[in-house]
Amino acid sequence: MNFGKMALLKNEITTESVFLYTLYAIAFTIPVYGRLIPLLILVLGITWLVRGRYVQNFRLIFKEKKRFLVFSLSFIYLFYLVGMLWTDNLEYGWFDLEVKFSLLLFPLIFSMSGLPLVSKQETATIFKFFIAGCIAGSLLLVGHAFYCSAVLHLPDSFYYSKLAWASHPSYYSMYLAFAASNMLYFLLIRRETIKKTETAAYVTALVFFTVMIVLLSSKAGLLIWGAVITFYTFLLLVIVKNRLKGVLFFSIALVLLLLALQLFPNVANRVSQAKRDVSSADTVGNSKRSTGERIMIWNASLGVVRDNFFFGAGTGDVKDKLMEGYAQTNSLAVLKEHRNAHNQFVQTWIALGVLGFLLFASMLVIPAIISCRMRFYPYFAFLFIMAISLFFESMFETQAGVVFFAFFNTIMFGDLLFSSPEPAVS
Repeated sequence: MNFGKMALLKNEITTESVFLYTLYAIAFTIPVYGRLIPLLILVLGITWLVRGRYVQNFRLIFKEKKRFLVFSLSFIYLFYLVGMLWTDNLEYGWFDLEVKFSLLLFPLIFSMSGLPLVSKQETATIFKFFIAGCIAGSLLLVGHAFYCSAVLHLPDSFYYSKLAWASHPSYYSMYLAFAASNMLYFLLIRRETIKKTETAAYVTALVFFTVMIVLLSSKAGLLIWGAVITFYTFLLLVIVKNRLKGVLFFSIALVLLLLALQLFPNVANRVSQAKRDVSSADTVGNSKRSTGERIMIWNASLGVVRDNFFFGAGTGDVKDKLMEGYAQTNSLAVLKEHRNAHNQFVQTWIALGVLGFLLFASMLVIPAIISCRMRFYPYFAFLFIMAISLFFESMFETQAGVVFFAFFNTIMFGDLLFSSPEPAVS
């Protein structure tokens, strides 16, 4: 081998290592410090460009089915780009495209690289870095809460938005639920793939995450955690057919959750208040509570959907149309705060119309069906978690939501394409 080829090989190994460790860093940083994410994505993009494989692989997107399927994850972003054609507010439209850029970037990088981009072992390592990030991020939140409570004497420092001071409580609860879901899969379904020493660490982390989800007291987060518990109970009872383990797991998880709710009465009161708000006739007029505000927003947003049913308002005009809808329904509190639709399905429909909504929904439904057939349950759990989260929050309107979805959805969808059906026994 001549020196030129040796230098080229060495450069390829170096850039590949930088690329892989940048993926690890993104996974770790998402729940720790989101402001670093744009820098890490920049490093990832530069490394990908330096590797240069996109030059020869671009044409393969239209020749190889798996590449095209990975690239198809970016179609929703391309639809948002087309939505600029009937947009008046171009400034907001380009800003929105910038926020959503991860929906294009990750599928583009993965589909134009060597496939599979990451091995099974490297994918597992990415999830371990994410779990470690959730632990580190949660410890930072708890440490900050201790300081605010003990030194600054601020009330409710361990509760809701005061605990999740650097992130939205619903988003952080979603991170924790996803991390917990991956641990539950290996603890309950694929125990042979983890070491005995990891079992104790996973169980401890699961207890910690449960307490954190309760303290964050996001109603969507609590619902997601309950859904994850129910999903893995279903797997144990119906798929694995281990009734004893299924009943035992559900009982322990439920007792732990109820115990945490009893230990922190503020959280239980918040859940009880939400139930009263949903059943109360005057909730729509009361925006002082988050449930009442969300119902007010949904009522106004559905009116905007009806007015822009087929083609949507356009990528840049979605916010303006929402403000008009709030004004027409006299929802002055949410109008003043310029709230989004608090539902990504509705938000997308207002922007892109019924076709945009169907494309967006298919991004969740079709992979979910395939993951069930392939028995790739961690991916189905991820899509399940995202579906609930997207129903209660417009998560593609913020970096914290869109990067999380685009990053893990691309990785897990790629993993799904190169997976063989997994055994349904533990």
